[in-house]
Amino acid sequence: MLLRPLTLAALLLTPATGAQADIFDELHGSVWAFDTRLGMRCHENAHTIHFNADRTEAYFAWDTPMVNYKNEIDQDATYDVIEHDDTSITLYLHEESRVTESGSPVVWILRLPDATTYCWDRTDWLPGQCTHVHVRCGAPAIIS
Repeated sequence: MLLRPLTLAALLLTPATGAQADIFDELHGSVWAFDTRLGMRCHENAHTIHFNADRTEAYFAWDTPMVNYKNEIDQDATYDVIEHDDTSITLYLHEESRVTESGSPVVWILRLPDATTYCWDRTDWLPGQCTHVHVRCGAPAIIS
């Protein structure tokens, strides 16, 4: 009977409903800031995260210029995406000048422990050394 194979094909081609967004979907277009760092909180100088279509680059853009780790005025940053899993993205910052103790360029891990918080880890740090905690700006209230 032809109807049964067509029904099965239609089910297989129908997008899943209620599918959980991946980490790129969770971060893309979202606005973040430090929770407590003066001058860098949500209402002062938030940043937006975007990814290119093939998810090989990440772009961070701040609302207004800020002083970066090189003590230079900056307003954006571009990273190469190295790998990812459900809760983290490993990234290499373009023009990164910091190095590990072994002299290799620093490689960053953006960790997303929940939908309202991310922090930075490094591939050369021991597990659990996440730093620079950021909060999602305008995050909806959690209803339990």
